[in-house]
Amino acid sequence: MLPGAVAVLLHAWAGASYEKECVPAWDYYPVLEALMARHELIYPSAPLDRLHSEKRYASALMPPTQQLQLCRRRGAASAGSWCLENGRALGPAVAEALARLRSQAAAAGLSTADVMVKQGLSWGGEDVARLLPSRVLGHLQEKVLKKLPKHATALTVLLQAKVDLVAELRWIVFEGKLRGCGWRTFGQARRGSSMIKAGIMGESESRKALAQAGLARNEIELRKLEDRLRPAVELVLAEATQDAGGETPQFLRVDLLMDRKGQPWLGERESWGADLMGGTYDPRKGSFTRQDPSRLEVARKMVARALRLLTGQKSAKSAKAAKV
Repeated sequence: MLPGAVAVLLHAWAGASYEKECVPAWDYYPVLEALMARHELIYPSAPLDRLHSEKRYASALMPPTQQLQLCRRRGAASAGSWCLENGRALGPAVAEALARLRSQAAAAGLSTADVMVKQGLSWGGEDVARLLPSRVLGHLQEKVLKKLPKHATALTVLLQAKVDLVAELRWIVFEGKLRGCGWRTFGQARRGSSMIKAGIMGESESRKALAQAGLARNEIELRKLEDRLRPAVELVLAEATQDAGGETPQFLRVDLLMDRKGQPWLGERESWGADLMGGTYDPRKGSFTRQDPSRLEVARKMVARALRLLTGQKSAKSAKAAKV
């Protein structure tokens, strides 16, 4: 195959099976890296995809967070075979991480009663759980590491302070510009349960939650709140651009968690284009039917970017040949 531009409309996860667009990471990344070595990868983001999928990035807007970079000891297949990348045993490392997190959360004015445990290479809140600190190690050993297939050799887990969440603002950044945004809110899952069981609610329920919290009681206040949050989204975009070696990602979704004090925290940033925001409020129609940008616009601009890259490659080769 001649060098060109390529888009891979799949992403990695820690599951053992192929489900919809999800591919086991140990199968996905060797193929993606082989394509990147020969072609211009226009989708997903070449420098950011793995960083985002594995949850290895950081941000000044994240709630207090401790990253655990875990690896499986060679030749072992049980949950007890996992340790930190530096070889430290899991138990002492988790205890120290929780002690640091407790101190950081208290300094930030956040509760230390619960810890959020977020697994890398997972999607949709399925592997996110709220736990008592005393339950974290057992949860990792029994609910996370035990279920990983034998092919999984590394995993990032985040231990994060719990935010007293009102609603989540999801904002699309496309070609460096802030585009459509929308609100979502969540139920409260019981301790130890997947957050996906709590249920996600849409724009209408989120507006009610914001009004009840006194953060935005009407449309004017909601617009003011979103305007106040624009600099936070721009900060996360600047951080992602820096992580990408100075290359502005063509697509980015920034999820900000709004707490009851009106403080925004970064919930997640994504460079996966399936995360377009649909069902947001369209003031012209008075209904939740807006999508900005549309899937068609994203597809067209991806193709246009591919053409620019290929034209640039051709021009560079012609200039080199002319010098010879």
